[in-house]
Amino acid sequence: MGQVQEFIHKEIKDFDMGLFYKISDKKLLKDRNNLFKEVGLPLLESNGFEKRPFKTSWFGEYYSGIKGYIYTYGRISENSYFEYINIYITKGDEYIKVFLNIFNLSPKLSSINELNECEGINFGIPPNTITKMRLRSDDYKGPPLFYMLFLPEHKVGSYYTKKGYEAEINKLKKLIKSDMENIDSFVKKWHELHKPNITDWEGNIISSESSQ
Repeated sequence: MGQVQEFIHKEIKDFDMGLFYKISDKKLLKDRNNLFKEVGLPLLESNGFEKRPFKTSWFGEYYSGIKGYIYTYGRISENSYFEYINIYITKGDEYIKVFLNIFNLSPKLSSINELNECEGINFGIPPNTITKMRLRSDDYKGPPLFYMLFLPEHKVGSYYTKKGYEAEINKLKKLIKSDMENIDSFVKKWHELHKPNITDWEGNIISSESSQ
């Protein structure tokens, strides 16, 4: 009887560890955050983006309001546009959400550091958010169902084993690395979809261009 119970216990354990491997929301949050810190942040910085462009910017702190982490970057382009990136990694989902928005600031900036004493709050609320583009989501053309099913996303996909989970993390890591390395391709896509609003340094709109 003891051997039968031991066998059943082993089978249940193997079944749970194999077909129904599940990690906690806490670990999934930690793994995604560590992944982005390892490969995403250095590549954005190597592409000229600077962290905390505003005095109110979040950068890597845990924010209880979203139950996760926020990273904020800014860059002045060659044509003097302000390119603004926000990354959200939150508890309870599988995504790393990367958002890009671009503004035509007036007067022109000579350095991104000139924004350091500005609030920046208005850049993250309507109507400025109308032109916000989420990478690997808003930049796709065609039926949403198609890209949801067939095109890569910044998320941890389905898995049933520990090895499967690790494979999904590695796949996400490679995609984040590639996309942050080639962030200029997403800047180009943004310009294909939108025109930058003209704002002051606090994000107050001076002139708004409707999306193309």
